[in-house]
Amino acid sequence: MVHLGRRAAIALVSAVATLAPLAMIEAAPATATAPSAAARAASPNLAVDPAATLAPGVTIAPAPDHYVPPMGLLFNHPFFTNRGQITTHVWRMIRSTEPGQSIRLAAFSVGVKRVVDALIAARNRGVRVQVIGDSHLVDPKDDLYSKGFVRLRRTIGRDRTQPSWVYVCDHSCRGNGGNLHMKMYLFSLVTNTPNVVVTGSANLTRLAVAGQWNHAKTVSDPQVYSQMNSLFDQLAADVPVAVPNIEWDNMMGHTWIFPFPTMTELTDPAVGVLNKVQCLSTNPDGTTRRTKLRFGMYTWSDERGIWLSSVVRNLWDQGCDIAIETSIMSRNVRARLTARYGRGPIPIRKVGTWDPLTKEILTYDHHKWFTIDGATIDNPNAQIVVSGSCNFTNLGKYSDEMTTVYESAPDVASYNADFAVIWREKHTFRLGPLRTIAAQRAALSDYSDPVPGVGKLWRAEPD
Repeated sequence: MVHLGRRAAIALVSAVATLAPLAMIEAAPATATAPSAAARAASPNLAVDPAATLAPGVTIAPAPDHYVPPMGLLFNHPFFTNRGQITTHVWRMIRSTEPGQSIRLAAFSVGVKRVVDALIAARNRGVRVQVIGDSHLVDPKDDLYSKGFVRLRRTIGRDRTQPSWVYVCDHSCRGNGGNLHMKMYLFSLVTNTPNVVVTGSANLTRLAVAGQWNHAKTVSDPQVYSQMNSLFDQLAADVPVAVPNIEWDNMMGHTWIFPFPTMTELTDPAVGVLNKVQCLSTNPDGTTRRTKLRFGMYTWSDERGIWLSSVVRNLWDQGCDIAIETSIMSRNVRARLTARYGRGPIPIRKVGTWDPLTKEILTYDHHKWFTIDGATIDNPNAQIVVSGSCNFTNLGKYSDEMTTVYESAPDVASYNADFAVIWREKHTFRLGPLRTIAAQRAALSDYSDPVPGVGKLWRAEPD
């Protein structure tokens, strides 16, 4: 069998489920001019950044779109006809950003053509465009090498003293090892909406649309925007910081910023949230209520995955209503979560598609979230979301990541509803106990872990 390589495989997946036509955007001519009176009248938010006006290739012009970005959650399902909502959302915001405003994107992968075209066109009309990606994007030997990102960097330039630039971090931008893995999309003003921030699990790639289940949340808030801009500045400096694991509070909730190389089970933010869960509580009518937990987690492995699986297993045995969706899980973690003792196996569905001959992964669940609906030691009716870019693995300890915990009944309902949709999709199957008790016991002593990007997982992003 011919080994296609990751890029060819992604193209094959995309061909199976046809993408909607991508809009073509022409770059503006390479002339620096001031905006006309007509342009100013058509676009009241049109502002001129003198540095951008004088930059080569800039012609001040109004934005071609006037998209009003909706706040809240978006989800991507690779086999649905409405897939691509997250990418389209970001693309339209780029096209709705006026000259003199700012677009700052930091992500593991950026490269889908219409986003690259839109970013170049935005720079050419006078928007300050700054993009940070992971170094794999410019390495021709890497299966995730992106011609689109290379074109973006070549066209806009990599000089960070200029108003617009494109840059890659070699491993983590703020730490040592790992990689740039957070997905953070910042817009100073989109149409009439200021301080727009998008975070979640979705990269700006064709794979994120045609090969992954993803989530993203959009907010508009000056404090969140300011904090994220400060974080972006640290990423752009590409120098290890003295204290890379920081925390802050804002309208989004409580956020942890990684790397967190010294993290242990005692200091793991996810463990801290789970340890507050009370599995059984009493309703006003005297009946017993089980606290409901749902997990959408791309990769669950390594030492961190083991200690989190032990916490989750303990909650299951205490009576919590738990279900899990995943794509990559180590045998050790699986053995703990599906053990036959106590209440028996936790319901788990493995999400994705695999080559029937080679057993290589083709598409997969890229989510990184869990929800709590029920009692905690702080609130008998808690509605908690924990989401971001960090998997239940060790890599998150060393990479640029973020995880946010917040209370929101509507968001818990949205995440859980999307979970239920995925659970019923034909691209999922039950992941139960290993076949024999001996195999289960052996797995508990097996500390080898699946490695995304290697072997049968070579198509899976190592993020």
